[in-house]
Amino acid sequence: MKLQTFVGFSLCVLSCAPLAAGTVSGTVKVSSAAEADRTVVYVDKGPEPAEAPKMVRLSQKGTKFTPAVLPVVRGTTVDFTNDDWLAHSAFSKSAAKLFDLGLYGAGENKSVTFERPGVVEIFCAIHPRMNGVILVLQNTYFAKPSAAGAYSLGDLPPGAYDLKVYRLGAETISRRITVASGPVAVDF
Repeated sequence: MKLQTFVGFSLCVLSCAPLAAGTVSGTVKVSSAAEADRTVVYVDKGPEPAEAPKMVRLSQKGTKFTPAVLPVVRGTTVDFTNDDWLAHSAFSKSAAKLFDLGLYGAGENKSVTFERPGVVEIFCAIHPRMNGVILVLQNTYFAKPSAAGAYSLGDLPPGAYDLKVYRLGAETISRRITVASGPVAVDF
């Protein structure tokens, strides 16, 4: 502790190094690479992102949205690109974001900005089985697992967090974790 004197009063200043960030990693049980593509591991209600969200791309091809589940930070703009030879549309009636981009042809694209956290289910009006999800999160602490189910979240500030696993078509799983400096292993 260090005592500093300023005009007429004293101020006690603590000198301490900033706490080191930790890494959370582990595995999520997946049955296939396709199931891994529909899965996201994320920290709920964690630290806000330091930099502004960017634009990311969601492809429409072969009557599929790719990736099937797209995690983004709130404020991110998603560019819906039609990489197919036929027309597509994209729309959502989700509470987190309501939009309808209408029809657009091969090689065209349209964009939407996602401001509120939540699950945004997306569909194509022409192809009834074509669906996907944009998972709008409040921070950048998220990862899609590998085809074998491995994931890693780096540089997480020390603290207690809810670590969640979202999988399209399944119930979200949550675990309370405590991060200090260094690694934390969490398997689902």
